[in-house]
Amino acid sequence: MTSKTHRLEPITLRLAPVKSERGEALLHLASLDHLNRMIAGFASMVSHETRSALVGIQGWSELIRDGGLSDEEIRTFASDIFDGAQRIDKMISQMFDLNRLETRQVELRNEKVDLNAIATRVVVMHSMRQPVPPIALQLDPAIPTVAGDPDRLTQAVDNFLTFARRKLTPASKVSVTTELLPRRIRLGVRSDSMHAPTFDDWLFGRYERYEKRPSSIMGAGLGLAIARVIVELHDGRVSIERFADDSAELNFFIPVNPAMSGEVAKAPPVA
Repeated sequence: MTSKTHRLEPITLRLAPVKSERGEALLHLASLDHLNRMIAGFASMVSHETRSALVGIQGWSELIRDGGLSDEEIRTFASDIFDGAQRIDKMISQMFDLNRLETRQVELRNEKVDLNAIATRVVVMHSMRQPVPPIALQLDPAIPTVAGDPDRLTQAVDNFLTFARRKLTPASKVSVTTELLPRRIRLGVRSDSMHAPTFDDWLFGRYERYEKRPSSIMGAGLGLAIARVIVELHDGRVSIERFADDSAELNFFIPVNPAMSGEVAKAPPVA
């Protein structure tokens, strides 16, 4: 009696993609709806910023126009009008700057940059403007230079520190730290006045950060979004770290490029 062995031949099945016009249409509509919400949130921020400044400008100018003010009062109101105009001008400049960075319409310099020198310069300038509370500076002497644009990297550090010092008290604690990590350098700005539950990674988006909570960070401007794009143009990334004491730290990481040639760029002045 003989037995037969049955071999199972492999069978290849080719599954054709199932096209659903209705599904594609719904996905397209959902994307449009998401974009509309983001644009509406961004428009809300712009409207809030400009309206707040214009209300003050209109009120103070009417008081000056109606007369009856002392010379000191006129100088005070004129100064407030100037500050309001500067606020609007700054926001418009940030919008154009962010757009140029995101669309790569700017040419970045490629030099050796000392991040410790940049951090020191930015801290000194902020301390001159507002000496209390002091800013703790913790620099890692082992960090090498990085490849990049010194002006733009200074702008990123300045934007981080500006945001971290928005709501200070005399007892607030603010620090700037540099640290050498494997193949990259970390620069962090920590503050206990940045309450961790009030923001997340969406802060670094251009429109996304206004979509769900547009009123939670009004007045912050686009500084963080600009800093994020600058860092990403240097092949880096940004992050937020939260701590148990309700403080938070804004970090950016820049890769180390020891093979780069050129002179070490000095930290440019902070405007």
